[in-house]
Amino acid sequence: MSRSAIIQYIGFQLKPRGRDYSYRVVDMTNEPREFILTISNQAFVERHVPYQDAAGLCYQKLQRELSAETAEHPLQRHFTISDQELDEYRARTRPEKRRR
Repeated sequence: MSRSAIIQYIGFQLKPRGRDYSYRVVDMTNEPREFILTISNQAFVERHVPYQDAAGLCYQKLQRELSAETAEHPLQRHFTISDQELDEYRARTRPEKRRR
């Protein structure tokens, strides 16, 4: 991803499998591209991620994926947030309380 790229949050849609978060990536070297990142309904029900944090979590994943993109390996247009990514998110944002 070029430094001049902009990631725009479009919104989300409720789907049977979960919530689809849509983003548009705009930069000077490519046509605008749209990406969808999905978080399963189960992740919300089991409180792996709060609703208000989901768009930011997807945004961060898209940033990471774009920074690793190459001309030889362009990004797919749909990603699913994995259980491992949700676990890493929880560890970063909600560290376990230590018992005294």
